[in-house]
Amino acid sequence: MDLYKVGMRVEVVGHLDGFWNSYYGAKVLRVDRTKLRVRYDQIVDEDYGEYTVEDVDLKHIRPYLPESFDINYRLTVGDDVEVYDRDGWWRGEVVFDELDDELMVYFSYMVGDDEEEFGTFPYDDVRIHQEVKQVGKGFEWSHVKVAGPK
Repeated sequence: MDLYKVGMRVEVVGHLDGFWNSYYGAKVLRVDRTKLRVRYDQIVDEDYGEYTVEDVDLKHIRPYLPESFDINYRLTVGDDVEVYDRDGWWRGEVVFDELDDELMVYFSYMVGDDEEEFGTFPYDDVRIHQEVKQVGKGFEWSHVKVAGPK
């Protein structure tokens, strides 16, 4: 369990109904063999007015995307992205990129009962979706799709 340490920033993968394909920033408070206790960066417990603390299975944790991580690409139609909205990062696909400083994103996981979820977001609130895998005692990030250089 050398991968996660107390004080480390992580992202909790949404695993409850209504939160699939979303990621929430958190700080590790305690490390157990199969779980981490985390305090969310943005999610507040309505009863106590404090940031929510939760024990989360390791399968629902990924390390926080490094702040220095920069992909020098312009996002475009078809890119698998994450959009910052409602206190977390939500996975979607760019479907229209000809707006001034904004992208239209389709969220396929929200489709149901003949509803489709689209949204328009400023470029600053959109990042390329990242997959992470464990490599030795560290992590390796890779993006899913990239259209081309900026």
